[in-house]
Amino acid sequence: MLKTIYVVTMWSGGEPARKWQTYEAPEILEHGHGIKFIDRLTKLSVTIIGPISIEEYESGKEDIEAGQHDPKLDFGEDLPPDEGGLKGDD
Repeated sequence: MLKTIYVVTMWSGGEPARKWQTYEAPEILEHGHGIKFIDRLTKLSVTIIGPISIEEYESGKEDIEAGQHDPKLDFGEDLPPDEGGLKGDD
């Protein structure tokens, strides 16, 4: 299944100072000089003001291009079959 990942880079002196990843597109702050997003690893809210760049990637794209992607996984068809009863029923 394809999942979009955004890589946010904060710049300082023309060099990348810090990078984060997020699953949702960053929100532009009210005053228009920064962004806000939820970090993929820590699940914390991050607000950045200053020079930044945002790159968008699709995870899983390599599997599709290599012919290794299983379309059944997109629809949950890899789940075990229903056993026809609730757990605990005898």
